[in-house]
Amino acid sequence: MRNAAVRAQPGLFGWSTPGPAPANLRGGIAAGVPPGSVPLPTAAEPVVAEPVVVDPAVGLAPAFALDAELSRPLPGSPTCDLIESENLVALRRLLPTLRGRVAAIYIDPPYNTGSLGFAYADRTTGRGAAERHSSWVAFMRERLTVARDLLCDDGVLFVSIDDNEQPRLRLLCDQVFGEDAFVAQFIWHKTRKGKALCRTARLVTEYVVCYTRDRDLLTKRGLWGSAADAELPNPFFHRPNRPRDIVFPPGSIETNMASGDYAAGVYGDPEDSLSVRVLAPFSVRGGRISTTLQLHGRFRWQQSTLDEELTGGMRFSLRKGKFRIVFFRSDGHKAPPTLLDDRSGIGTYEEASAEVEALLGWLPFVYPKPVSLVQYLVRAATWDRKDAIVVDFFAGTGTTGHAVAALNAEDRGRRRCILVTDNSGKVGEGFVADAGADGICRGTARRRLAAAFGGGDAGRPVLPTALAYWRPA
Repeated sequence: MRNAAVRAQPGLFGWSTPGPAPANLRGGIAAGVPPGSVPLPTAAEPVVAEPVVVDPAVGLAPAFALDAELSRPLPGSPTCDLIESENLVALRRLLPTLRGRVAAIYIDPPYNTGSLGFAYADRTTGRGAAERHSSWVAFMRERLTVARDLLCDDGVLFVSIDDNEQPRLRLLCDQVFGEDAFVAQFIWHKTRKGKALCRTARLVTEYVVCYTRDRDLLTKRGLWGSAADAELPNPFFHRPNRPRDIVFPPGSIETNMASGDYAAGVYGDPEDSLSVRVLAPFSVRGGRISTTLQLHGRFRWQQSTLDEELTGGMRFSLRKGKFRIVFFRSDGHKAPPTLLDDRSGIGTYEEASAEVEALLGWLPFVYPKPVSLVQYLVRAATWDRKDAIVVDFFAGTGTTGHAVAALNAEDRGRRRCILVTDNSGKVGEGFVADAGADGICRGTARRRLAAAFGGGDAGRPVLPTALAYWRPA
């Protein structure tokens, strides 16, 4: 028989021996929600963590105990931590170590359709729609509040959701994170078909709601959608801006104007607000403006920003005729579009089902998310932090762990993924069959991740990643 959780020993996976468990950790859904109402929380108070003494350098111990039998060490490789626990309990135990350190959180919570109830707590599903919605809001509020405290200041939360709870999720996140922390609501093209017998609208999309801790900080580095086209010109003029003076240093602008000396004055159509006034004579030699170019017009940036971009090596070009300056981003990136579909390399439910069946030999979940969707979102949030921590506390079949491993293999990253799910064997919302004696965490998520990381029975690493299996200590 399999032993109970084996406490980690010094040197094993690099994590030290866990100590006693913190007392009075509370799980489950908040009680006291009156039937017939759909209240939203009045405040999002910071979570007070249990007094767990944790050295941030040693991983998840002592709050969690490592099960060495269910773990798969792979020295020198990134780690995926799979925690078998009710997720609120696990989140509160993670908080002392990970507060403010997580770069990205992706979750795919229960959609609360009313047909199957919560996989985490079936008893919370009320008989009426109002009671059911209020229970779901309370259930999510506790978890999102801790999630907020785990994120770093420009960290990003992604939540998959459908029409059933999307309005309440947006209001709830506005309260927990603040309205100004909203980043975007992405639309995912989830299926090519929709329900053929539907007489009103065939639903082929779902949502991914995105929030951050500090939008200003996130805006400075941006979310990654795709690499910028180095040959695509971007206009330096911007009509809505007020006119200002700008100075380009000698040799900083390439041009197709003929070599020679040019006078000061208005260039372009004087009736056009994008015409520019050249404030001093300038010269062109060998395809470049060889002197200082002093301009007055409606420009995209102020002088300090221009100076930073020039220092960073940005290319500028001036074409004769309308006298318009353009720039080229050779090392930049484009933000992701709000429509997530195959044009961005993102798959559908049908492709996700095939992925899971290929690894497990069966389909435990009705509508799994494709690896490509989660990989795209994690890349968007961690493109410049390849050693980031990524968390998913509704781990389900382990798609997020698979996606992070795939991204690490693609860009040589060392992101650490922390997954949390209970080990219920019961059918929950979306699960098509009982997980059996091994449960959801051991029998589904762990098995899927082991197959993805190690190639299953082939024994050949496909996505080289260490798998660490934990339980609350």
